[in-house]
Amino acid sequence: MSNTDQLRRLNPFEGLCLTARDLLDEQVYHRANVKRHNLYLHGHGIVQGLQVELEQRGEKYFAIIQAGFGITRLGQGVLLPEAAGVPLEVPKKDGEYMLWLFHVEALDDGHERPVFDSSETQAARVREFCAPRLHVADEDHADAVALCRINVRLGRMVQVLLPVPRAGRQSRAAESYLKPRVVEFIRLSKKVMQNLFRTALVQELDLTVLNYSSALISSEFLLIEEGTTDRVLYRTAGSLINYAHEYYNALPRTTDRVAKFTQFVRRVHAELPGSDQSDEVWLRWFDKFERLLQPLQKISDELERTVEAQR
Repeated sequence: MSNTDQLRRLNPFEGLCLTARDLLDEQVYHRANVKRHNLYLHGHGIVQGLQVELEQRGEKYFAIIQAGFGITRLGQGVLLPEAAGVPLEVPKKDGEYMLWLFHVEALDDGHERPVFDSSETQAARVREFCAPRLHVADEDHADAVALCRINVRLGRMVQVLLPVPRAGRQSRAAESYLKPRVVEFIRLSKKVMQNLFRTALVQELDLTVLNYSSALISSEFLLIEEGTTDRVLYRTAGSLINYAHEYYNALPRTTDRVAKFTQFVRRVHAELPGSDQSDEVWLRWFDKFERLLQPLQKISDELERTVEAQR
């Protein structure tokens, strides 16, 4: 452990003459201890709430930020006590931006106290609050919590639904953007399987149907717990693609749409990252996984219209 990681606290003794610096050092010790606790036990990112919805009102844009709590990379807690609508100025330069929630400190002029043996007064309290700011996505801000990405192009702002760092293991921890996509894939896949199983040809594929169905049900149970980590969601999506690949490749000829979807699944399966790959690699692959939802929805709708219930 380096000297910068070591904490030092006040060692009071009888006869010690306390100074303002001593009191400040005592505060710094306790604050540093809390920050270290936050980082090592909870990590950094959104702990709860802080969902963002971008709204356009006329020619102006507003970020509607829900109440919540986050932790910066420095370990500082940032609380937004109630939902807030924040006006955003459209940057002049096109590109991707990140909306951050900064921890801010300022002297409280409402608590001024006289300076001993002088006619001066100084603020005796410091206010801690938060403030949202928009910065270029490539910039890193250790004293803030990343809320969401916003794409700016030709004077328009569009929210980019990509994951941001999350922290905490509370039962109501912030849910990842990835989770609804995996849940939707499971829902649509079960619906498609149920309709396909009504046909005589697919009824004969007992083994692959059983494997894929079991994988879908197991994944549903896995995702019941709130606050599922992005890493678990990546691996769950990868496992589902493995079973989907086996299932659709074994299907007999059904519809052209199903045949085309099978080709999509093969390509996504071929690019499936290894378990040792980084989250950045998995995120790029997950974008391909997410694109399967639209054709899967079309298959589900088509089967609902064309496949008659088994009698």
